[in-house]
Amino acid sequence: MSLSVKSLNKLMAEMDEKKLRALLMSFKCSAEPAAEHFLKKTAFKHDRESISRTYLAIGEDESGSDAVIGFFTLAIKCLSVDEYDPIPKDILKQMNVNNKIAQSYLLGQLAKADGVEKGFGKEMIRQALNAFAKGKETFGCRVVRLDCKDRMIDYYESCGFSFIRKNIDHQLNQMVAII
Repeated sequence: MSLSVKSLNKLMAEMDEKKLRALLMSFKCSAEPAAEHFLKKTAFKHDRESISRTYLAIGEDESGSDAVIGFFTLAIKCLSVDEYDPIPKDILKQMNVNNKIAQSYLLGQLAKADGVEKGFGKEMIRQALNAFAKGKETFGCRVVRLDCKDRMIDYYESCGFSFIRKNIDHQLNQMVAII
């Protein structure tokens, strides 16, 4: 499967804002309503303020019009590492921890639209990891982290991520991949 993604940041420079917002509104994801809300209400602001970069997979809806069929958001976020964290030693060694902090990239959002084919999410993860690998080549950092719900641990492990711990409020799981 070959996935074509476009940076929201670039689309903001190329498209009329009203048309771009209408394109974002085309995204429907009943499995992850928080992700849908992020894309429609927050992604624009985060891109404008350089907090994160959102990448859109654009396909066609039933009527043949352009529609967002998936997206992912990339950012940079430090990862605190305590000496008592149950992180596997082989992963911990590769994280280059300095003063209890590991520099890391963040795969902050990842969602596909309702009805999109199986395997599409893994292709978006592959694209995100490729973007992070370009960053690593340019200025370093080899840790990619994400936070996920319990039901997603096996899925992200199948994509090369390793569980390291629950987050501070124990609502999500922190996972890392070394690129």
